[in-house]
Amino acid sequence: MSESNGRPSAPLPDVQALLEAVEERVAQKKASGQYDPAEIRKVEEAVVELAPPVEDGAEAEMGIHHSKLQNTWNPKDFGVTTHRTGPKGELVIKAKQLLHKALGFITGILLARQTTFNDELVKLLNILVPHHQALRQRMPLAEKRLDGLEDLSRDLSAQLREQAKRTTEELKRLGEITDYLNRSNGQDHSRMEAIVAELQDVLAAQKAAAPQAPGLAAQARDESRGAAYLAFEDRHRGSAEKVSEIQKAYLPIFKPTCSGEAPLVDLGCGRGEFLLMAKDAGMKVLGVDLNPEMAAACQAAGLDVAEEDAVSFLRRQPDNSLGGVLMAQVIEHLSVNQLTEVISLAALKLAPGGAFVAETVNPACLTTFCGAFYLDITHQNPIHPEAARFLWQWAGLNEVDIIYLSPYPPEALLSMLPAREKDALAGVFNDNMDRLNKLLYGYQDYAVVGRK
Repeated sequence: MSESNGRPSAPLPDVQALLEAVEERVAQKKASGQYDPAEIRKVEEAVVELAPPVEDGAEAEMGIHHSKLQNTWNPKDFGVTTHRTGPKGELVIKAKQLLHKALGFITGILLARQTTFNDELVKLLNILVPHHQALRQRMPLAEKRLDGLEDLSRDLSAQLREQAKRTTEELKRLGEITDYLNRSNGQDHSRMEAIVAELQDVLAAQKAAAPQAPGLAAQARDESRGAAYLAFEDRHRGSAEKVSEIQKAYLPIFKPTCSGEAPLVDLGCGRGEFLLMAKDAGMKVLGVDLNPEMAAACQAAGLDVAEEDAVSFLRRQPDNSLGGVLMAQVIEHLSVNQLTEVISLAALKLAPGGAFVAETVNPACLTTFCGAFYLDITHQNPIHPEAARFLWQWAGLNEVDIIYLSPYPPEALLSMLPAREKDALAGVFNDNMDRLNKLLYGYQDYAVVGRK
């Protein structure tokens, strides 16, 4: 022990002995399974051989690491490139930069905690590095805290892996879009210009619209699907005249109870064919449709139609207030739970004597499955006429009847053999054809009718 200014100086620590002690403890913990094997592999693949300590060696090494940390502490700082050249390459770069900015608030949220951690670490090192000599004299204390640091490291690694997973998912979405831009040929140049313009608009409105973004996206999706379904109805539902010809059979059912103040409600009114007929017949009518395009078309025709789902509408109505309820080609779109709730609510909201009528595809006619039912991809469950009868009765409705609609024309049926006396074989054949015609080519639709 040497002396300086009359006071003994502390002996320099044996760094090599400390390193050997640390390595021994690490080896023991590896053998006992305290370390994550995946993390061990990562460390072993990136092993750094430490040079023997020399004069000021620790200070120099710390200075190098400190400088690297200062330059790389921000995880959000990365560039955008492309292999494209010329005007198209510039356009791709511009699109990628806009997408990067558009997703910036998402990745910023995911990386906020890591950025804060890095920032605090850099600030801490800015204080600690000038005092590294004092810390080196206290190195024995660091060994006592290895366990706590190891626990902290494991927790931090788990958090970083989770953050990296979420960030990777967002970047994958960005990559899919940019890959499309990179694959585009010259013929898609105008489309790329349109995409860039759209991204500029999105980026400009992003800050103000971010809180409402989920709702705006859902609204845009519903509007897009609504227009598509209206076009589908126009093509496959049939003309307004054809639909009206079928539904005019319901007018006398509703007329007795819907000519006063109690309204007739058409749930899922579609293009409004029945509402127009009932209104012309002097009834008070209301329409409800979840499709915004359908509702808008009815409103443009002067009909009182709300853009709403049937369950929400019925819940808001007073009990015993509706003169009648119609659901034409709707119940096959509902889940079992939705169907039973709609039937129960309709029975509850009907005024005494009011009728609840539902028209749907007839699954007892087997050809409907290769035609009307599966033609519409929004159909969920076919409902047998007798199952509908039971549900109406179970809800407390009376006088429940089934009206069969839309028969196949005679020329669509299987042909019979000419009738001949005492021709038993022809008789058997014709009986079988009759049974097949009823099974395959019966009524394509039916309506279930019940009164309160």
